[in-house]
Amino acid sequence: MVNGVLEIGLLGPVRVLVDGRPVSVAAPRRQVTLGALALTPGRSVSISVLARYLWGEDVPELARRALSTIVTRLRHDLGTDVIASGTGGYTLDLPRDTVDVYRFRALAGAARSARPADELRLLDAALACWRGMPLQDVASEWLVAEHAPGLTEEWYGVTERRIDLLLAAGGHGDLLPQLRDLTAREPLRESMWGRLMVALYRAGRQAEALETYQSVREVLVDQLGVGPSEELRSLHRAVLTNDPAIAAPVTVTRPLRPIRRVRDRARLRPRR
Repeated sequence: MVNGVLEIGLLGPVRVLVDGRPVSVAAPRRQVTLGALALTPGRSVSISVLARYLWGEDVPELARRALSTIVTRLRHDLGTDVIASGTGGYTLDLPRDTVDVYRFRALAGAARSARPADELRLLDAALACWRGMPLQDVASEWLVAEHAPGLTEEWYGVTERRIDLLLAAGGHGDLLPQLRDLTAREPLRESMWGRLMVALYRAGRQAEALETYQSVREVLVDQLGVGPSEELRSLHRAVLTNDPAIAAPVTVTRPLRPIRRVRDRARLRPRR
C-alpha cells in the first residue's frame, strides 16, 4: 500500500506517481484494469466491460474471481481505498484531476474560453500532458481501440488550434518542421496539409506550397481514390493566384474551421 498524492498517466505509457515518485504497476492485466478505471474516475466500470478489456472474446468461466484477484493486487500497488467495489463493478475513487486525460481536457476547455493572451499558454500546458500515444503499452486491443482514436483526435484538435494561433502571430517559419512531421505522420489529414501550405506561402515559398498540394492530392487518390476537399482546392487556388487573404498574419479571435479529415468524407473507419 502507498500513501501520498496519487497521479495516473494514460497519455503515453501507463505511469503511476505518488508524490512525484514512480510506482510500478508492471503486470499487463493490472495495467489494463487501471487504464479502464482511470478513463472514468468516480464512475463504476462493470465486471463484464472489464472482462472484455482483459480477455477479449475469450472470457474465462471464472472471470469474476480472476478480476477480483487482479483488483486486490492493484490495490496493493495503489492503496486499499483507491478502488471501490460495487455490486456489478469497480470504481477508481480519485478526483479526475489526478488523471492526465482529464487534466488535458480541463486545460483545453479553459483555453476555449480564455482571453487571447492566455489561450496559447493553456494550450501548451494541455499538450504538455502528453508523453506519447495514449494507452501506449496497454495490452488490450479492445480498450485501446475504444479510447485511443478519440483521445488522439482531441490531441490533434488542440494542436491545430495552437498552430492557428502561431500562424496568426506570424510564426509560419518556426512551424514548418512541425507541420512537415505531422503531415508525414498522418498523410490523410487534409487540415494539416492546408496549414502547411499556408505556412509555406507566408514564408515566401509559393512553389513549395503548390507542390505540397500536388503531394496531398496524389496521396488521397492513391490511397483512397478521392481528390482533395473543396476547402483544400480553394486554398490551392488562393495560393496559385496570390490571394491577399492568406498573405499576411491575422488576428484570430476564435478557432479557424478545420478542413475535414478525408476519412470523414470517405466514411472510412480510423486506422487502429
